[in-house]
Amino acid sequence: MEGSIAARSRETVMRQLRVSLLLGLLSLAHPLGVGADLQVKLPGEPVVQGDLRDLRVTAAEPLIGLEAHFRGASLPAHAGGGAYTVLLAVDLETPPGPHPVEVTAQGQSGQRYHRRVQITVVDGRFPLQHLTLPKAMVDLDAKTLERVRREEAVLKSIWETWRGEPYWWHAFIAPLDGKTQISSTFGLRRIINGQPRSPHTGVDFEAEAGTPVRASNRGVVAYVGELFFSGNSVIVHHGGGLFTMYYHLQAARVEPGQEVAKGDILGWVGASGRATGPHLHWGARLQGARFNPERLLKLSVP
Repeated sequence: MEGSIAARSRETVMRQLRVSLLLGLLSLAHPLGVGADLQVKLPGEPVVQGDLRDLRVTAAEPLIGLEAHFRGASLPAHAGGGAYTVLLAVDLETPPGPHPVEVTAQGQSGQRYHRRVQITVVDGRFPLQHLTLPKAMVDLDAKTLERVRREEAVLKSIWETWRGEPYWWHAFIAPLDGKTQISSTFGLRRIINGQPRSPHTGVDFEAEAGTPVRASNRGVVAYVGELFFSGNSVIVHHGGGLFTMYYHLQAARVEPGQEVAKGDILGWVGASGRATGPHLHWGARLQGARFNPERLLKLSVP
């Protein structure tokens, strides 16, 4: 991999500070531009719960700085050709209806722009499954419950602390080679013994034990460990608060803090954790929003 992601991240932080200072100074002399001067290309098809989209932002002049926010989260943006591409993820439990996206940008002339657009989120219509299982398989004992809570705190810390600029602006790939069969879809909701359970936040692929699992894009390994539900797990941070997760592995091949390139082997398919057989659970998050990882494969990036 060319260069060090950590070094590039430091350079990015310094560049962001310089741009922020420039935006602040110029705002004293230039009022906000009219909203119509900033064009945000919205998706041409409905945005559903658990969706991921890229929004193209342009103006009458080249843009040299941009910030975008959706539901309290700062969205990663990539500059190119005087415009920006903003990545927007909709959590699978975002209430259906209109939600605003706020965009503030800086033009090459020093002009500042602001635009507020509405994204209409529609119901994902996720499938519902009713199951009846022995109580011992469903209810956790006090010791196990405490373990699960500790692991949830570790993961929450990862989602909240790993940020920085994106370093993945190239096409994503699926984590398994060849054609794969999905055994459990994203967003599946289960009612077990009459009680609602957390929705399925990833996609499960059927695969033989020992099948290599590959990084969907370049990044840094944010976590390697064994979790109660997910078994042997690897989490890769791609910058900008974007993560991909690889669960139920037979074993991991990488270590925390290791830089990986797209296609690098992270581990091998297994049946660790709460699994009835070998398979790969592939998940994704952007700034806390849980979205269908298959949407990564449809992004309009080179």
